Amino acid sequence: MDLHPTEDQRMLQDAAQRYLAERHPPAVARAAAVRPVQARLEQWREIAAQGWPALLAPASQEGLGLGMREAWIVAEAAGRHLLSLPLVSNMTVLPTLCAAGAAGPVAQWAAAMMAGEGYFADATLRPDGSAFVEGAGVRALALRRTGASSLRAELHAPAAGGAGLDPTMPVAQVRSPEVLESAELAVEPETWAQLRTRLLLLRSAELLGAASAALDAAAAHARERRQFDRAIGANQAVKHRLADDWMALDDARLAGVAAAAAHDAGAESAARDSLFAPLLAVEAGRRAAQNAIQVHGALGVTWECDAHLYLKRVLRLAACLQAEASIPDLLERIWESGADGS
Repeated sequence: MDLHPTEDQRMLQDAAQRYLAERHPPAVARAAAVRPVQARLEQWREIAAQGWPALLAPASQEGLGLGMREAWIVAEAAGRHLLSLPLVSNMTVLPTLCAAGAAGPVAQWAAAMMAGEGYFADATLRPDGSAFVEGAGVRALALRRTGASSLRAELHAPAAGGAGLDPTMPVAQVRSPEVLESAELAVEPETWAQLRTRLLLLRSAELLGAASAALDAAAAHARERRQFDRAIGANQAVKHRLADDWMALDDARLAGVAAAAAHDAGAESAARDSLFAPLLAVEAGRRAAQNAIQVHGALGVTWECDAHLYLKRVLRLAACLQAEASIPDLLERIWESGADGS
């Protein structure tokens, strides 16, 4: 399996990095909780014009018909630039909406998302009936599995967003969500598993993007900050730690890209391969972001320093990933899949 990016993938990466550097600088991420909804919707229109939400949607339904390798590139760039829109969740759910609804409200939701008319906040339903909403301030979309071949999609009323653990993403906790519309979706038996796998991989990519940006900031600071007439990066305690973090992030990225490629190829090992990415990303990402704070010293915990923003994005995504599958659960599933010979 060739994991080297193609020319098209390199162009996509360059375009994503260039757009987000220009249109979503750290100053925009910092103001996410108080940023007007209209400004966020305008940025979504720009992102939709790039085609990113429709990357995984089939070409027969106005999507780009690309694969997880391309989606990984965009998700990682979104994490690196602390994008304050729920692009990953919208990108992940769109293929399911396209496959399940050729007509009716579901088709309208998918068309609006691809056309840039709006996006959906991501509502995670809890056993007590409440919901945790990522990207709050607009209508939220919640999916739940109701049978082996059926899903229920609910469109919830907008909830006022605020800053949670991660100030770069407006969130809300809704005790009793108001359901505006709902639809029962008939899907293939493997659809739910594919949906969760895609979300697991792309959240891992987003986490690695934020952690890599934290590492880059730490390395830049280590080259510039001087003590005793030399850069602090010359000290082994600093440079070896940064080198270890780079290697750990690179290992996690390679595992994620390999899993995305296996997913695109329909390989039998795809389900097992997808377990390694979140496992490695959480461990490497948290360590790199925490070490970035340490390298910056007291500056790292100030509001003016971006390092704490990357740390909080990494911690939120790590919590999301571990809520989906804890580290012990991932290890057990990897062990069991290996014992089965898959």
